Amino acid sequence: MLYNETMRSLKWSTSHAVFVPEIDDEHREIFTALSSLQKVLAGRGSLVEIRKVTQSLISCVVEHFAHEERLMRAARYGSMRWHKQQHDTARRRVGQFVPGIEQGNTKAGLELVEYLTKWLHDHTRLSDRMLGAFLRNQQRFMCKVTFRASTKPIEACAWVDANGDAFDPQTDESGS
Repeated sequence: MLYNETMRSLKWSTSHAVFVPEIDDEHREIFTALSSLQKVLAGRGSLVEIRKVTQSLISCVVEHFAHEERLMRAARYGSMRWHKQQHDTARRRVGQFVPGIEQGNTKAGLELVEYLTKWLHDHTRLSDRMLGAFLRNQQRFMCKVTFRASTKPIEACAWVDANGDAFDPQTDESGS
């Protein structure tokens, strides 16, 4: 394993940003938990400490995946199955490291850090960015389309967006 390379890449940076604040915050939390595990392993922490930090990392990952999957379901994200398969693969792989870590195998802990670091770099830069773009676009659309039910014909209605600016729903052009 390239320990120094992994160590350098454990910091969250804007290169991992998906530009959805709640997702970016969770990614930062995962990177912080990964860094904590790496530090306790490098410092030859006690088995109790290693287990505690490992469990914290796994909780962050599991909760984050569940949150993203709820967002995808709620937004009716078209690539949800593909994205969730990636989560499922990562869940299984992470689970394979846990028994070794629980038995005090430092190598299993370092392999977990290396695996998750690489996986997160790849996943955040493609899959999560695609999801982030979809969610941002959906949010923009939801802000624009707000209306009240009426019995008037469409031509008789005054259409305004969330900013109060007039627009024509048939041409999708703002009025003046």
